Amino acid sequence: MSDNVTQLSGPEKKGLVRRIVLFSLIAVLVLTAVILIVFRDRLNLDAARRFVRYLNVSEADREGRFVYDDNNTNRYSSFAEGLAVASSTGVSIFDHTGSELDSVQVQMSVPTLETAESYALAYDAGGYELRALSQSQGLIVSLTVERPILDAALCADGSFCYLTSQSGYKSVLCVYNTEHSLSFRWLSSSLFLTRCAISPRAQYAAAASLGQQDGMFESSIQIFRTTQDQIQNTISFGNELIYDLAFVRGDLLMAVGEKHVRFYALDGSLKGEYDYSDAYLKDFQISGSGFLTLVLNMYRAGNSYRIVTVGYDGTQLGELSLSEQILDICASGKYLSVLTSRQLTIYDSALREYASGRNTNGASSAVVCADGTAIFLSGGKGTRFIP
Repeated sequence: MSDNVTQLSGPEKKGLVRRIVLFSLIAVLVLTAVILIVFRDRLNLDAARRFVRYLNVSEADREGRFVYDDNNTNRYSSFAEGLAVASSTGVSIFDHTGSELDSVQVQMSVPTLETAESYALAYDAGGYELRALSQSQGLIVSLTVERPILDAALCADGSFCYLTSQSGYKSVLCVYNTEHSLSFRWLSSSLFLTRCAISPRAQYAAAASLGQQDGMFESSIQIFRTTQDQIQNTISFGNELIYDLAFVRGDLLMAVGEKHVRFYALDGSLKGEYDYSDAYLKDFQISGSGFLTLVLNMYRAGNSYRIVTVGYDGTQLGELSLSEQILDICASGKYLSVLTSRQLTIYDSALREYASGRNTNGASSAVVCADGTAIFLSGGKGTRFIP
């Protein structure tokens, strides 16, 4: 009898251990899946990427690695997880280590800067100079136009558009494709165009115009297919100014106005709207991925701010109140940074706090990068903040 028990106990114990191990593995997988589902909005690979990318970067190396000409007219933007700077004397681009990739000298009275992934577009608003740069090639387009540049817009594939004028015409819309050559031009003798936008691969362009309807002021949006020499659709925006236009997708156009932000399909149908007519729009950022940021105030002056993030269907994603002066806001990827004299705070698209750092250098500007880091800008130097 004892021999039989001994013979059976070995296989039974092995089977039991095997079942325990299998059960433990299943439990771990289930627990991991639950954690990923519950915390999917907070967990990301950016922390791991930052750890690897900045592993050998000392605290001393983070100080002043981005060096540029300091001027109160400067404009800053994140650029391929580095930095782009447009100033009265030119435009410079830096990689994520702070090394200067290229610097182009050009005089600009009102420097204006657009960036999209690995491309940067700098132009003199009301002036005559425009420069486009890429991370891999440096300067790719250099334009000096005959009439003042009113607006310009850049796409992540390097295509861009700008507005100017010409003798005999109120406005001229010019589109440059991904090969950086002029592929479309629209001359308007009747409409004064104020803002423009370009879709990926320069397939579509859009422009905001000022006009009248039944004796009243009216804004409208013209949508162009760049392979056709005609307006494809005209959209009425009512009696409020349009501050900016952007193709947030190839088939979805966003218009930011005085009182509303609206999202339109290419056929002109309304796909979403957010109303802030009960407040004053103080600032906004359209460069976030999947969201727009609005800085609102209940009063014309004062530090009673309400920051709102809005999805591309007009749904409010997040909201927070702030009772101190906002020096700068910046959006890149899924992050938004808000700079005050006290600190820099980085949020996600739902305005949940992701990280914060003290503004010890008295920076008046800061940019957030798509990897979740930020760069404090002060006195001609940029300091990398790594959460």
